[in-house]
Amino acid sequence: MSKAIKLLSGIGVLVIALIIAGVAIIKTIDFNQYKGLIAEQAKAATGRDLTIAGDLDLAISLTPRISVDGVSFANAPWGSSPNMISIKHFAAEMSLMPLLSGEIKINQVILQGVEILAEKDASGKANWDFGAPAAKTPATSSEGDVVLPVVNAVSLKDVTVTYKDAQAGQQYALKLDTVDLKSGGLSAPLDLMVKGNINNQAFSVGGQLGSIGAIGGGDMFPVKLDIAALKLAIGIEGKLGVPDGAPMANLKLTVSGASLYETLAAAATLEPGLKGMDIPIKGAFKISSQMKLDGPTEISLADLDVSLGPLALTGRVAADLGGVRPAIDVALKTDTLNLDELLPKSDKPAAPAAAKPNDGRVFPGDPLPLDGLKAADAKVAFDAAQVIVQGMSITNVSVKLNLKDGRLSVDPLGAIVAGGKIDANVLLDTSKATAALKTKINAKQVDFGQILVQQGLGDMATGKVDMNVDVSGSGRSVRQLMAGLNGKTRIQIKDGRLESGALNVISTDLLNVFDSKDDKAIRCAVVQFNITKGMADTHAIVFETGGLSVIGSGSANLADETLKLRVDPRSKKANLATVAMVPVDISGTFAKPDWQIDMAGATGNVVAGAARTGAAIATMGLSLLVEKVAKETVAQTDNTDYCTPALAGKKVVPGEMKTAEAPKSQSGSGSAPPPVEKKSSNPLESIGKSLGGLFGN
Repeated sequence: MSKAIKLLSGIGVLVIALIIAGVAIIKTIDFNQYKGLIAEQAKAATGRDLTIAGDLDLAISLTPRISVDGVSFANAPWGSSPNMISIKHFAAEMSLMPLLSGEIKINQVILQGVEILAEKDASGKANWDFGAPAAKTPATSSEGDVVLPVVNAVSLKDVTVTYKDAQAGQQYALKLDTVDLKSGGLSAPLDLMVKGNINNQAFSVGGQLGSIGAIGGGDMFPVKLDIAALKLAIGIEGKLGVPDGAPMANLKLTVSGASLYETLAAAATLEPGLKGMDIPIKGAFKISSQMKLDGPTEISLADLDVSLGPLALTGRVAADLGGVRPAIDVALKTDTLNLDELLPKSDKPAAPAAAKPNDGRVFPGDPLPLDGLKAADAKVAFDAAQVIVQGMSITNVSVKLNLKDGRLSVDPLGAIVAGGKIDANVLLDTSKATAALKTKINAKQVDFGQILVQQGLGDMATGKVDMNVDVSGSGRSVRQLMAGLNGKTRIQIKDGRLESGALNVISTDLLNVFDSKDDKAIRCAVVQFNITKGMADTHAIVFETGGLSVIGSGSANLADETLKLRVDPRSKKANLATVAMVPVDISGTFAKPDWQIDMAGATGNVVAGAARTGAAIATMGLSLLVEKVAKETVAQTDNTDYCTPALAGKKVVPGEMKTAEAPKSQSGSGSAPPPVEKKSSNPLESIGKSLGGLFGN
């Protein structure tokens, strides 16, 4: 037993002696003699000079430490600075004992005063392009078993990274005050903390990543980070990786800030194009979602929740970039979308649009910008319980859009407007050389009186309106579409009422003689155009109250934008017949309509009042009913029921007039009140433009 103890003691002494001898030998070695060899190897690999200005210092202990100062790596010959990388101080400390078991354990790596310059010249050449790498000899099986070092901690202080792109005219400066990475081993999580600024915008990154050993292992890599940058707080938590060679991610994302305006102002320091951007959204915002990446082409945002000032949205967004063209799928919902709050407001007048050659046309002949509809496929669904625009509340809004192979369909588009239901669908097919358009719009029982109240015009009229638009056409411009348009447009009102405000605008005489409820009741108002190959023919234009009827006829040529219309007002009562009813023929173009009084068709004392009648029309804008033309008139009335056929969808033409006695109250004892004067160089100037809007401009 004593011999064994003596043997072990002798071996121990021998080992200690060998260690002491090894340390003594190592301490006598001047490691600076290897600086030249290191520089030669670096130049052979990169073609650049590596300079080690300071001494290579090795401190021998159970935790050896190597350090060096003044290391620099040369920049490309065309670079803006002599050095691409420079390091003031580098130090690394490792554990000696783990080496006995074949493990490389580095306790700490320290880098201080690091400057890195990454730049591109005007031709796009980068300074990190070192040319083609030298050919590598195949690794043997023993060489393939690489032992990864274990790094417990990395500390970087005072790091500057500058990026210059002469081709793009961009420059960024990244300053890292501190970078601290800590890990308990290859299988332990990695804690990190980074603080710095980019272009003087401070940022910080803190959190925890998966283990170093899991990197590149094919498994999903856990990530939990909190980022503060550009006045934003960003949270990322989940897993990412490259299993089976395909990038994958499943991350919970949150983004929040106190002010979107402040965030954009901060971002403008990095992207000058954002400077001066005016956004109406005020207050805090927050966005959260579950982000998934499935391979290199499929990405989705599920459980999307957006709170942006007064706007709150929920839904999902997905994109597949792997097909013939990108495919996007979006579904969003909101309780209230207040466009009055979201759309920009400005007291400054809008800048005038760039002047275009005046060809005297309303419908533009410029080619429609439809190429973008072939660049991607998309499905978009949007639902809103309420949309507010220009003070008007629209409820139950539902829109579904589908874009596939250049065919854009909006079906359905539904909403409740002023208590009435609106349904529409649109198909725009750009898959062929000439675009084809089909549009259907149906509105039922929309309370236009409610809309007028919301617009501050509650004293004009009340009632409900139905509308039907069913048109189709083809062309490469709006002008071509209109020239070949087919279908019909119809607007219908039943059982409405004219109020004093409307009567005052039309004629002060009507305000006086509409003395009964029946006179002011709108029995019907119908406007229907049947359209064939760009020719819009009047099927019915009827406006009828208890006291008067207005009948329209003629056509509007959508191809050459010319008008050939006649509007014929007729009284039903003798007291109304004393208000001159003047048929008006409307001609000219949509851009410059013209009008002419039909003297032969005028009722009342035409000879005495013709001049005054024409003046009254001109001074009272669009009024087709003018002031009394004489104290004594030959009254004519028309009691034809125009509403019944018009409401039944039948074609309406003017009936015959009958002579009626003027009532005693209109014997001429009093003078007519002066007309309300309205200044207008051409009272029908807006008719053509209105027709252009009706048919789809």
